[in-house]
Amino acid sequence: MTRNTRLALLGIAVMIIVVAVVVIGGGSSGETKGSGPATVVVKDAKPVGGPKDITFKEGGTVDLTVKSDTADEVHFHGYDVHKDVPAGGSVHFKFPAKIDGRFIVELENHKVTLANVTVEP
Repeated sequence: MTRNTRLALLGIAVMIIVVAVVVIGGGSSGETKGSGPATVVVKDAKPVGGPKDITFKEGGTVDLTVKSDTADEVHFHGYDVHKDVPAGGSVHFKFPAKIDGRFIVELENHKVTLANVTVEP
């Protein structure tokens, strides 16, 4: 094997490793980054896939939908916004992200955390 062939193979191996790190590092099971809309699905009074980690930017808009097969009150703590969700229905929270910090979104009567929301400065 010539020196140039070894260098070419080494370069290809490095590119494969870089792509693998980007793909593995970029995939996060329950996290939504940025100020885009997010949805939590509730089945049997529990969030599908566990509580979702969601991040919004301060000065942007909190945009969260909860779809639930269980009737309850959905409470967005910290901002103290709450809405009743009917069984098989959904509620939509959309308001200015004016307060930075970490907040819990909870299925209030069942005392189940649906999402952990971070509003970043």
